[in-house]
This record gives sequence, C-alpha cells and structure tokens, in this order.
Amino acid sequence: MSDPVAITGVGVVCALGIGVEAFWEALAAGRGGCGPGRRVDTPGLLVAEVAGLEAGRFAFSAQARRIDRTSLLALAAAQLALADAGLTREQLVPASTAVGLGSAFGNLEETAMFLDRVFARGTGNPMLFPNLVMNAPLSYACIELGVTGPTAMVTEQEASGEGAIAWGARQIADGAAQVCLAGGSDELTSGLVRLRRETGTIGAGPPRPLDPHADGACLGEGAAVLVLEGLARARARGASVYAALVPHDGTGIPAPVHGWPVDGDALGRVLAPLVADADLVVAAASGSPPLDTVEADALTGAFGGRRVAVTAPRGATGDFGSAGALGVAAAALAIRDGIVPPTLGCRLPARRGLDVVTGTARRMPVRVAVVDGLARGGMCCPVRLEAT
Repeated sequence: MSDPVAITGVGVVCALGIGVEAFWEALAAGRGGCGPGRRVDTPGLLVAEVAGLEAGRFAFSAQARRIDRTSLLALAAAQLALADAGLTREQLVPASTAVGLGSAFGNLEETAMFLDRVFARGTGNPMLFPNLVMNAPLSYACIELGVTGPTAMVTEQEASGEGAIAWGARQIADGAAQVCLAGGSDELTSGLVRLRRETGTIGAGPPRPLDPHADGACLGEGAAVLVLEGLARARARGASVYAALVPHDGTGIPAPVHGWPVDGDALGRVLAPLVADADLVVAAASGSPPLDTVEADALTGAFGGRRVAVTAPRGATGDFGSAGALGVAAAALAIRDGIVPPTLGCRLPARRGLDVVTGTARRMPVRVAVVDGLARGGMCCPVRLEAT
C-alpha cells in the first residue's frame, strides 16, 4: 500500500442525534439514547430510536419518493459524511467514486408489509418490491450521489458495518477508487423487537456492556458512513483528516451458526497483532452475556498484560446489525480529540478486570484505536485506525 487510507468525513444518524458533532457530544458526555419506544411499539422495553429524520432533507430524486427507512438512514449518513469531508456531489468523479454499505437485515418493515399482503391476498404490492432487495440502500445512495464506480453491499450480521468499511479501505488502497463512502445502516422494527424478546436476547432494563451482571442488549437503529480517500489526495485538497484506516481482511472463528463464538482464545489470536500497540479498543460488547464474556476473555488474552483503555458505545447507541460502523466513527473521533467516551451501564469491576472507561470521558492521547468487529456465526472483522 503506497498511500495510507484517510478518513476525511464522518456522517452519523442514531438515537444520540443526527450529525457527527451531535453524536460525539452526547457520547462523550455519557448520555444514552435508550428509552421507551415511540415510533415502534415496545411495551416494557427500552430501545434506541432515531428521531427527527426527514426524507426531504437528504433525498431529492424522483426515485427517492418511495425510499424506505433503512435506505434513508444510509443516505442521510452518506450526505452528512460528504458535507463533513468538504465535498459536494459535483466534486465527485462518478466512475472513480465507490460506495460500500452494510446491513444485517435490510428493509424489514416493508418486507413484513409485502409478505402480509401476499399471505392475505395472494399477491404483494409491486410498488414496494424494489425496496425489499438487500442492496436497496446502496442503489438509493448511488442514484442520489450520481456514483457509477465500484459498489458492494455487505451482509455479515453484527459485523456488516465493519465489513463494508474494510471493503471500502481496500478500494482506496488498491487504487480502484479515488473516494469511497463506506459504512452501514439498520432500522428498528416491531417484528425484530418481538423476535429478540421471544429468544431472550434483549434485556428489559438499561444495557450494561462488559458488566458482569448485564442481562441483555438494548435494540437500536441508525447509520454511520465514512468518506475514505488516499492521504496524499486528502492533504492536497486541504481536507481535515481524522485518522488513517489500515485495511484488514476479516476472518472466521469457530461459532454456532446463529450464536456467538465461545472460544475467547481464537478471537484473541486474531486481535493480538492488531492491539499490540493500541491505546484504545472499541468493543462490540452490548450487554449480551454470551458476547461480552467471549470478548472480555479474548481482549484479556490479546493484551498480554498491557492496560488498554476499552469503551463500548452500544450502551449508548443501542445494538443493531451495523452498529459497528458507529464504533469506527467513535474511534476516529477519539483519535481526533484525545477523548475516550465512557461505557454506559458498566460498573466496576468490569469483566476480566479490563480497563473499561466508565462514569466520565477519559482525556488521553489516542494514537492507535482498534474496533472489534464480531458477529454471530463467527465472522470477525476488526478495524484498525492510526493517527496521521
């Protein structure tokens, strides 16, 4: 790789706010986004919903009149990321611009509507069908931005966001694109809440990532998209650079098909070379005991006795398929500002004695941050960021 991959723009839409600074201010201040459901009926459960998302602010084409929520979340984050990078659609070279997005489930709400009609009437609504394919968010983003370069839609359960970002970094590193928008989005639906409640994989109270007494995650929704470009190109146009992103191919570790890995040593061996000099790890922990346990074991082994700061943003943002993309955004901001946000809900001592930042944000220099991208089924896609 001749030129490092630079992060020059960050766009975030989540329960903490719309826009990177709103997200970061709330996260660093230790404010959480989990509360009673408003748009989605969630009696007795806390969820992290996105409020105030208006299609008219981000979608302008005739095709976007029928945009679904998952696609709108992704498009909004992409538009915000471009603005944060100081770029406009007119400045992009369509054939040299790539888009990579991740989503664990895609458009669940309209899929359920379509299938309900199929079961009731024998035929679905054809106007909804184009939104039901997994790459609908990718298509809407490319249409709105006029992009004709390389594209990819990544579906890797809870590592979907990190997988898309890793793909995007490769496009820049390999010279396949000058600019890449990469990230992920997922929506919250009543069907998903019902499923997770019935399977006992969410908690009734506030989430407590990496706390030994945590009893489940808080479901959420949102999107995060990064603008990636070569460092030399970014500096030549006078762009502000958050951090350099080191491309890393994902790998698989043993796990049940629909369950979390149970072998912390296997995960630790993957993470060890990436965290050997890390100042910060952004954990995948959400308050789900199986995930938090294996991750704490893996990090303890990977650190080899070193004290490394750990934070888990999903206590504030809620847990959803591409929430890892928000973790990458948080890592980039931690490097930029020298601030590690606290992990909401975790009470000391944390699992395995990890140095989990709790209570208030910790001011410290962050030169290297690693995001632990981990998914059910054993997909492992960590992301390493370095100060430039």
